[in-house]
Amino acid sequence: MIPTILLGVVLSVLPVSGKAQDVPDIFRNRFIKNLDELSKLYYFTDSTYYPGKFKFQQIENVEGEYKNLDLVLFPKTSDLTSGYFQFLNGLESVDKQNLVRFFSIYESEFEGLLKSAGLPVELKYLAPSISAMNFMASDEKGRSGIWQLTHFQAVLNGARVDNLIDERLNILLSTQFAVRQLKQNFGMFEDKNLAVAAFLFGNTKVKNAIYLAGENASFENVLKYLPDSFSKHIAAFQAMAIFLNVNKFEHFSEPFTPESKPDTVKIYKQLHFQQVADVIGIPLSQLRFLNPHYKFSIVPKNDNPEVLILPDGYWDDFVLWNDSIYNSYDSLLFQVIVQKIAYPPAPNRQYLGEPVKDLEIEGKTKIKYRIKTGDVLGIIAENYHVRVADLKYWNNIYNERKIQAGQKIDIFVDNEKAEFYVNLQNQIEKKTVEDTNDFVEQIKKSVEIEVLQVPDLSIKIEHVVQSGESPYVIANKYDGVTPELILEWNKIDDPRKIQIGQKLILYLNR
Repeated sequence: MIPTILLGVVLSVLPVSGKAQDVPDIFRNRFIKNLDELSKLYYFTDSTYYPGKFKFQQIENVEGEYKNLDLVLFPKTSDLTSGYFQFLNGLESVDKQNLVRFFSIYESEFEGLLKSAGLPVELKYLAPSISAMNFMASDEKGRSGIWQLTHFQAVLNGARVDNLIDERLNILLSTQFAVRQLKQNFGMFEDKNLAVAAFLFGNTKVKNAIYLAGENASFENVLKYLPDSFSKHIAAFQAMAIFLNVNKFEHFSEPFTPESKPDTVKIYKQLHFQQVADVIGIPLSQLRFLNPHYKFSIVPKNDNPEVLILPDGYWDDFVLWNDSIYNSYDSLLFQVIVQKIAYPPAPNRQYLGEPVKDLEIEGKTKIKYRIKTGDVLGIIAENYHVRVADLKYWNNIYNERKIQAGQKIDIFVDNEKAEFYVNLQNQIEKKTVEDTNDFVEQIKKSVEIEVLQVPDLSIKIEHVVQSGESPYVIANKYDGVTPELILEWNKIDDPRKIQIGQKLILYLNR
């Protein structure tokens, strides 16, 4: 897995020689990019929002400072930890202030959710270490939000992720999903550190590493079979824990809630933030800040009303001017739903309604993708970082429900990223597990070992899915059952396909 955010930033602060100095540090750049994006959000452009003062402290002994924290996770520091801390300590003053100030808003929320789940409170440092607290952060693997959740992690734990809504981008909601996933991992793995590794790299990678190291191997031995980037994750986590403990922000006024005591209104029709901004004067940037999960500033029409968060004191205005807000509709605001990218004219280019021809796009490489059982265009689009609308356009797909397993579709990716996506395609088709070259054959074998986990001396029962039930909700009703096991026992690859009235097989301990 390609590491995210802080991973590798140590290259920018540790001594290097020769041409290594000329190698761009993509991880360092990504972290700084996330901080830069954070500073442009409404919160940081309003001087009256969450005022207070900073307390910064210089330290010399990183290892000693970390020991004083007395944390349960990753108690031993490495040489990398000092490098990461130097990087954080060397950030521009405004970047350090933004990071510390924003973390202080949500720190108590993180702690409360982690304590309620019985998890180590220091897990609160994981989010800033992988995303710089930028809730709009995303990476090449499709991870999003401050906790960098995958699509599967999010949906499995109750999140909504589709074309217009991505609840991974909502800080409080994504924290709830992350805590649920971490709690499942802590129940699955005896070693707490491996539970964190499973959150970052997936359960399969960790199970493979345990298999290769031996069932009773220590964490240090299992670590040898995990991706090298995990050691950097650990160092980044440790450095962030030190940094956020020696650098503090004190809020001036009364106890503060993350959304500053917001008002919430129910939305029954399709609505664009701009309509609200134009009629009752709430800055568009503030609406986006309070409602980041509406990806294109559009609240979609749904069978059940959607919720829109407004700044404190605007509820009355919204109700009073409700008709004016909805009547200020402009179709141009909603083009993002249906618009297609206008590519330069090319020979033999097909037009909507004609059979797909050999479309060529300048600067793009065409990849053939074979649809698998359970595939939906949304998942394919996220894996290849394209839009569903483009997949439909490139392949003249009018009804995505009619795509069939075995059918091939065209996907266009940037030329410079073509090799990455070709490798991704090969991995999907061959069903291999990515790891170091030295152990790839062993890993293939370990992947084939575990097909279905059925507990010994178990009772087989049927559960009929009720309205509003997800794998997570169902799992909470039975001891020893997890959402992942429910999907595995019933050979379900997409939790969204579970339907009301469907019978699920569960295995309960006697």
